[in-house]
Amino acid sequence: MIKKLLLDDLPFNKEDTVVLALSGGRDSMVLLDLLIKDKYNVIIAHVNHHKRAQSEQEEKYISEYAKKNNLPCEISHYYYDGKDNFQSLAREFRYNFFYQVAKQYKANYILTAHHADDLAETILLRLISGSNLYGYGGISLQTPFKDIYIYRPLLYISRGEINDYVIKNKVLYFEDESNEENDYLRNRIRHNILPLFKKENPNFLQEIINYSTILKESFAYIRSNTIAYLNSELSIDIPSFKKLNIALQKDILNYLLEQHKLNISSNLINDLLKLINNKRPQLDYSLNNNYFFLKRYDKAYISLKQPITNKSITLKLGDSKEFLNYKFTLTKNISDINAKAIKIWYNDIDLPLIIRTRLPGDYLEFNYGKKKIKDYFIDLKLTKEKRDACPIITTIENKIIAIYDLINLSKGNKYCYLICEVKHD
Repeated sequence: MIKKLLLDDLPFNKEDTVVLALSGGRDSMVLLDLLIKDKYNVIIAHVNHHKRAQSEQEEKYISEYAKKNNLPCEISHYYYDGKDNFQSLAREFRYNFFYQVAKQYKANYILTAHHADDLAETILLRLISGSNLYGYGGISLQTPFKDIYIYRPLLYISRGEINDYVIKNKVLYFEDESNEENDYLRNRIRHNILPLFKKENPNFLQEIINYSTILKESFAYIRSNTIAYLNSELSIDIPSFKKLNIALQKDILNYLLEQHKLNISSNLINDLLKLINNKRPQLDYSLNNNYFFLKRYDKAYISLKQPITNKSITLKLGDSKEFLNYKFTLTKNISDINAKAIKIWYNDIDLPLIIRTRLPGDYLEFNYGKKKIKDYFIDLKLTKEKRDACPIITTIENKIIAIYDLINLSKGNKYCYLICEVKHD
């Protein structure tokens, strides 16, 4: 059955170059044996993690095996630096190395030897730890990796079938003794939980495969609608979003978080849905130390956190200074300057001018009375970011006479010009 699956379902031809991630363990050695016997064009890629004394023997054996079978073999070395999450760091190192080998040999596929028991373990692991629709489906038969693919030919083959193949074909492999320990949750699932499911249902692995397939197909359909809805935008149009099915709403939020490589949980998705449905027009949700999820009237999106600082500059006649993303010049002569100018009447005020960001309690003074700047901004439906970046022009006594590009309340019969040039980074 293993050989039939391998021959019938591979997405590449025998003459195509493929990279096999070879650990030296039972599963990858079986996959290598199958590929060699069917004369596939295989490049061996092995990483020595130097975590066990046996690692050196494995590297030597793999190197000699490759020479004996006239196979190209690339070996890399990973040295654990003692930091947390060895498995995640080592995995990232391995796949980057496999990718480099694939590019070197112009291969479009990296093959790994994951099997149906690995699929079951991954699904149970994610059910325990939490995930999204795609994650609950476990390992995929094929996944894109940068500009190539990772393919898992044995994914629908059980560990028992692989063991039978080892015995029948006398495949030599190395056993990683750490697989027998219960230090990792995956190992505890393998040793203590998975056997109970198999005992209850001898066809449990097939049911896992069916479950995974259904979830992956459902995810693919929903994700295609997510991408169509966003249409290359990384922001949500809230009125149209609220009309969507809840499954699509959740996947859109998942997609936005994925694009920023942020951690995802069901609780987080539910919190963001509540924020979007909140009646308040502007809300912030801290995702981590670097990102906010922002609601700004009819839009919702993820944004980098910006430091909040109150800034100000003082301008005398003839001065030219930078403020936020602008360059301001106070002058009586604009004939040689090609930029936007505000006419400042100043017979009843004293220069210099102050240009600053808004402060609590700021108000505008009209003939008919006063209005808080906060309310003025709300009427204009300015986002919080635009409010914080509006240059406010005041007298030395802190009386507001203008807001750049929005309103000019200065008056009198003597005037100068406030020239504004937008800086281009």
